[in-house]
Amino acid sequence: MTKIKIVTDGSADIPPDIAHELGIEVVPILAHVDEKVYRVGVDLSDDQLYDLIVSGHHRVRMATPSSSVFEQVYRSMIGTVDYVFSIHLGTRLGSVLGEAVAAKQRLPASTTRLQLVDSKSASLGLGSVAISAASAAADGAHPEEVSRLIHATIRHTHVVFFVDTMEYLEVTGRLTLAGSVLGSMQRIKPLMILDEGEIVPYERTRTRAKAIEGLFTFVEDFPRVQDVIVLYATTPEDVEKLLEKLDPIFPRERVQVARFGPAVAAHLGPGAMGVTVFEGFEEG
Repeated sequence: MTKIKIVTDGSADIPPDIAHELGIEVVPILAHVDEKVYRVGVDLSDDQLYDLIVSGHHRVRMATPSSSVFEQVYRSMIGTVDYVFSIHLGTRLGSVLGEAVAAKQRLPASTTRLQLVDSKSASLGLGSVAISAASAAADGAHPEEVSRLIHATIRHTHVVFFVDTMEYLEVTGRLTLAGSVLGSMQRIKPLMILDEGEIVPYERTRTRAKAIEGLFTFVEDFPRVQDVIVLYATTPEDVEKLLEKLDPIFPRERVQVARFGPAVAAHLGPGAMGVTVFEGFEEG
């Protein structure tokens, strides 16, 4: 039986118990807090980092793990697994995949195959892809089948979200909007969508209530939905409002609820909410 390993990074927001159960290797994102550097989820828990971010008393900056870290991870798998799928944060959202590419270029020739994948997504948009791949591998799927599943899942997984303020996204430089457009967006709570891995405006909503309604409408507009994940940063009370709206079209017991990991939340800011929709595959 071909042994397959899935690697991803901390921006995937995969719960640690699920990563452990499926054997997913998660390369931690780094947090620079004042003058110290921590590996998120290893040296500093998600809750601890959230507290530091929300307090406003510390300078917190997220950073990509270096290529040497990826190289160490990949080298540890040479000869022990047959195939590695390394699935990462979209290249338009960060430099994680670039570091993985640099690491791969330094690896020796080996029978272990390494495929690097741009998820074109983040948070559980990325995490869902890694989880699906690891589940398929655990069920005995061949590398070619896992590869096809990964790319099909990427195509059929969609993420939309809103933020309380644009300032956090503006600082990241990931919003390629004209100054006049950005200025007008500061006064509203626009829904944004990940389109081919790029953050683009989706709908102009002026209040938080309208933005939550927009998340519901986004799900409702799909003719076919297999999985829904509701994501929040610091407002769990708003999750219930969205679940109530979704219940008639997608039963709340089937909706997963998760908190944005701090590596993602640091770029979105307090109050961010979103949904991830996996529409499933066409029958036949």
